[in-house]
Amino acid sequence: MIGWAKAFLAEPWPALTLFFLATAAVALFQPLARKLGWPPLPTLGALLGLAAIAALTLPPPPGEGYSRELAACGRALTDIGDFARALVATSDRGERVGNVLMFMPFTFFATLASRRPGPVALVGVLLPLAIEVTQSLLDLGRDCAARDWANNAIGAVLGVALAVAVLRLSKARRSPLRHTSGPPPSE
Repeated sequence: MIGWAKAFLAEPWPALTLFFLATAAVALFQPLARKLGWPPLPTLGALLGLAAIAALTLPPPPGEGYSRELAACGRALTDIGDFARALVATSDRGERVGNVLMFMPFTFFATLASRRPGPVALVGVLLPLAIEVTQSLLDLGRDCAARDWANNAIGAVLGVALAVAVLRLSKARRSPLRHTSGPPPSE
């Protein structure tokens, strides 16, 4: 995995994709935040997270890739064994960790911005599926795999969970301690 990652990042397309999408994110985050009623900085974080996902998933890989037709991608995504291996495999830990971490910033910041963890989690679980199918349809030389979808979805849900924890902690710090029963204590 490390060798593949170095070769991938040595190619110009991931950096160029990230540069252009990050530039678009910086240009669009304030109008988008105003339109949606979201706080600006978490909106920027969510857009930059999406830019990073696109930069890591859409450019073609270095060297020989996999060429799959859509039907083969469908079979790969419904391979229960591959999906199960994604949850318990100890080999390819670097790839697994990378796939989990890739979606955490996007869903973390999207949850902070929208304060709607359910829809963000749903998007976070379905977006990797759409990416796998897109990679297959565009014949990007990428492997269409249930394990990637599973690990991306795990990362998305972890990002949402972390954001929910942060939101609850910040809410608890803002609200004063309240007595739950009886009159306030007298002096």
